[in-house]
Amino acid sequence: MNWIIRFLKISRSQWPWMAAGIALGFVVIAANVVLMAVSGWFIASMAVSGASGVAFNYFYPSACIRFLAIARTVGRYGERLVTHEATFRILSELRVWLFKRFIPLAPACLERYAGGDVAGRLRADVDALETLYLKILAPLAVGTISIIAALVFLLWISPSSALVMLLFLLLAGVGLPLLVRSFSEQPGMKSAQLSAELRTKVTEGLQGIEELILLGAVERQATLVDTLSVELIGEQEHLGRINGFSLGGMALCAGSGVAAVLVTVTMQITSHQLAPPTLVMLLLFCAATFEAAAQLPSALSFLPAARESAARIFELADAPVPVPDNNVGSDIPTKTEICFKNVSACYLPGEPVLQNISLTIPAGGSVVLSGHSGIGKSLLVEILLRFRDYEGSVTVGGIEIRDLPKETLMTMIAAVPQHPHLFNSTIRDNILMGTESVNEVLLQQALGDSGLDMWVAELPLGLETAVGINGSAVSGGEARRIALARALYKNAPILLLDEPTEGLDGVTERTVVSRLNKRLRADGGTTMLVVSHRPACRALGDSVIYLENISID
Repeated sequence: MNWIIRFLKISRSQWPWMAAGIALGFVVIAANVVLMAVSGWFIASMAVSGASGVAFNYFYPSACIRFLAIARTVGRYGERLVTHEATFRILSELRVWLFKRFIPLAPACLERYAGGDVAGRLRADVDALETLYLKILAPLAVGTISIIAALVFLLWISPSSALVMLLFLLLAGVGLPLLVRSFSEQPGMKSAQLSAELRTKVTEGLQGIEELILLGAVERQATLVDTLSVELIGEQEHLGRINGFSLGGMALCAGSGVAAVLVTVTMQITSHQLAPPTLVMLLLFCAATFEAAAQLPSALSFLPAARESAARIFELADAPVPVPDNNVGSDIPTKTEICFKNVSACYLPGEPVLQNISLTIPAGGSVVLSGHSGIGKSLLVEILLRFRDYEGSVTVGGIEIRDLPKETLMTMIAAVPQHPHLFNSTIRDNILMGTESVNEVLLQQALGDSGLDMWVAELPLGLETAVGINGSAVSGGEARRIALARALYKNAPILLLDEPTEGLDGVTERTVVSRLNKRLRADGGTTMLVVSHRPACRALGDSVIYLENISID
């Protein structure tokens, strides 16, 4: 149960809400049990009073019944309100915690997982853990406390009835739940696994629908999704049958327990140890007590699926950070010279891409890297961004980048990656992403230097034009120029461009290169590394270096 303890530690700020929900749940059960007992005793006592002619004060019992009925109704509403509020708060906190754990894992670790799988763990698996408090922990706590309280009350009224109820409550509250958990272990875990696989296949199918159509593989993908869906439904039906079994078993235990109490209390009444109305009170009290026990089998049936979802979350959250951060503050480099010395790096363990690379980019200088695909040009950019670890030495302004906190390094660098991402928002929002204030002068300069100004001017909504999900509403070249404008607006002293003109036609490419050159020559202080195989981009560099022949200081 270490995963439950860990879950509770993560959500410890929500413990007051969780405790309040459990307390209200107990109030509801207690009000219902006592209401049933008092009502039975009241009716029986009135009948005895009418038959015997003995006066009976019915004001206090009737007032108590009204109070308990109101308390049960109000308590049920409050319990639902508080437990769901606690659940939403817990999920929100867990999602933020998990997202923060994901950040240092990107991209080197997360790229080993399918996109739908990562999204599923962040969204669906976290959502699945709503059952952990709402349907597992709270019912188990409420049920256990209620059963103990009921047995204490019975021990005070009728010790023999308490012993009888203890036996049947152990069967209903311990034996039956353990049996249900045993039966639901395999289908619960299988259900969680199939659900995750189904989400991944559906996400991949939607993301690659164009390729599936071109390859004529739509039906095959649909068949795969349908097969997984059928298997998932089968496991869920299996869990449903187990739940039905638990309900039947609970009804059997409740009926048997009440019958045993009937025999026990009847013997006490015939021996004048208890008054006759007490029989009705105890029978209804015991019957209502099984409502508390009925929560336990259902709660434990949810446990395997919740444990599987938690395992998937913690597996990814506990993945070793591929590029450790240095949280100890160090001096911020005053210069922007970039120096690679005997650098080796790889994408996958055991498959080296860069070996003993040495390269120096002087402060304020620019270098264009060229070379055939797969030689490691983009890997150098990712090393500078601290997305990949390396062997050897990489310094910025004479300081090893391993010794710089990533946050400090990121303030010095603006970059256009090989596959830039556009957020589902407007052009303006995508350019200003990550900035706290808006400088209209810098924004217009970034639009002009990226070659976006004329295109944006022709749009009816201008900068307020939505780009769509993953930039689906704009072309690849336009998306690349938006990413370039984003980097230029940051106005950082180091600029890294990975294929900055990919997807642009010849005229637009020359315009963008010319404007970038003009900006950089006028500025004179920006250190730039450009990765490109396009001839036009060679004009951006003071020197052009072919990576396969590189060994330059």
